Amino acid sequence: MPVAVITGGNKGHGIAQTGKFLDAGFDVHVVARSQGDLVDLSGPVHFVQHDLSDAADTSYLDRIHAQTGRIDVLVNNAGMHLKKPVWDVAGDELTQVLDLNVKAMFLACGAYVRLQREQGGAIVNISSMGGIMALPSAAAYVTAKTAVIGLTRSVAVDAAQFGIRCNAVCPGFIETDMTRAILAKDPARRDKIEGRIPTHRFGTPENVADAVHFLASEASAYVNGTAIPVDGGYAIGF
Repeated sequence: MPVAVITGGNKGHGIAQTGKFLDAGFDVHVVARSQGDLVDLSGPVHFVQHDLSDAADTSYLDRIHAQTGRIDVLVNNAGMHLKKPVWDVAGDELTQVLDLNVKAMFLACGAYVRLQREQGGAIVNISSMGGIMALPSAAAYVTAKTAVIGLTRSVAVDAAQFGIRCNAVCPGFIETDMTRAILAKDPARRDKIEGRIPTHRFGTPENVADAVHFLASEASAYVNGTAIPVDGGYAIGF
């Protein structure tokens, strides 16, 4: 049974990714601070409690690898948002965003390659449409998610010699409990956003999970170093 590790796979986009890999027959290990919505899943999931904000600590990968002997797929999904323009972002806030969204992912990629260099594998990093276009009042977040795409390309080049691929997914506006709650207070903003998306609708966490699974599977065996938008066409400037 192939093994997948999903950081932040306990809620939001992550829980859909966890469900997708379970359905695909993976032995799934979810790394997060709490179990979140994992109790609602029907299949067995290994919960690995770990605070990913401690970016330098990648011991969770060592522990999982020691137990399973392999990690076929690493999904770096954990991240955070900060809704502030550049002039309002304090130094400690920037550090927090970069530590979780970039540093933790960077070091996890390195640890994964060291562990899997004899076996090969696949890494999928979750970026954002903020990694390929500017978003208002999100300077720290856009900086971090743009860095994720650069990291993905670099890992793809360096790790290919070990049979390890690395790609990224860039979600656009996705229908989650959080986005519904926020936009319920501002229906005009939702109408404006949907009007710009060529498909005229928000995506679902399952749409993102499908793309993640594709990039982790043999169906994408010749796809490496790319960043795939899952945004209904929003980023093409409709």
